[in-house]
Amino acid sequence: MCGYSQDLDQKSAFDKPKDGFPVFNSALQQKIILSVMESLPYDDKEGTEPLRLKDRAAGKYGDPLLDRKTFVREVFPLHHQRIRFKLTSEWAGAFFKPQPLPLIGEYFGEKYSLFFTFHGFYMSMLCIPASIGLCYSIARLLMADMTGSYLDNPLMPVMAIVISLWSCVFVKYWANLESAKRFDWDTMEFELEEAVQDLFKNSPKTVKSVLEDGTPNPDAQVNPVTGEIEDYYYDNGDWFPIPTFRARSQLVTFTVIAIINTFNILVTLCIWKFIARPIMGDGSNTSMVFVGGAVMGALSGILSFTIDCVMDGVPAFDFQGLMVKLIEDENWRTETEDEDANIMKTFFFKVCSVSSRATLLEQEQNP
Repeated sequence: MCGYSQDLDQKSAFDKPKDGFPVFNSALQQKIILSVMESLPYDDKEGTEPLRLKDRAAGKYGDPLLDRKTFVREVFPLHHQRIRFKLTSEWAGAFFKPQPLPLIGEYFGEKYSLFFTFHGFYMSMLCIPASIGLCYSIARLLMADMTGSYLDNPLMPVMAIVISLWSCVFVKYWANLESAKRFDWDTMEFELEEAVQDLFKNSPKTVKSVLEDGTPNPDAQVNPVTGEIEDYYYDNGDWFPIPTFRARSQLVTFTVIAIINTFNILVTLCIWKFIARPIMGDGSNTSMVFVGGAVMGALSGILSFTIDCVMDGVPAFDFQGLMVKLIEDENWRTETEDEDANIMKTFFFKVCSVSSRATLLEQEQNP
């Protein structure tokens, strides 16, 4: 820490907000105001209970004077108009400009800025397989007379190897970019300092250091590193020989995913075998082959959409998906751990569903 001077300001010795404010950006201003509103007021030592402004509710305190006073139900902090105008002109309305990631981070937070960083990086890197795929598709059409088929082509193994190499390079470069952004935005220790989520605190599975009656919990766990009692604790459990605690809940999640994937595969095979394949016939009629393929694509798309709605939920109808409930039952400590578990298991579900369906359909077509 050092005193402010004009010389330091001219030399840009410290970071300034990207949104034009001299000291605190728009997001920090909101946090300061919200902190003041949620904090306890000064205690006058006269025995009166200090009240948080947001905690006041009608009839809560049983005091007619307090209950008649104007109180705050909820607070919705808003950004300054000029910040939204700046984002609109430099981001939403600028199709050929780089994303203003620092400004996005100051407006939405580093979490969303990191998402848009990945989105931009992913879209840019997709140019490589898209170009290679276009060349492969043209070569496949030109070589159709030689190979006798539009699908079977000797360049397919080459295409697979190139995409595999591209995937390795993509993951490596993204890891480097993510580490650089985490260092720039000072989020290297975010997961270690993240607060415990309320869902974990209120879960009946969580072992609390203090019971509801205020007495110490004899089953409270001691942190093996610090030697202090954990306020909230839940064991990760063991997978073998019998799954316990969180491992048992994760086994339930994977079992449900396997059952739904099996159902998805069986229905897809039935659609192909009893509906799409009979329409195509022996393949001599190009029009019927096209109709059969269209029917197969439409019905399998409806099936996938229905299963995705069941697993992921439908926010527009306030329907919570099965995956969210399964992850909640696993009882993760922080919001980041909860989101990571949800992303990993959703990825596992979708990859297994798509790859297994494609493999079985290929075997059904070419036994």
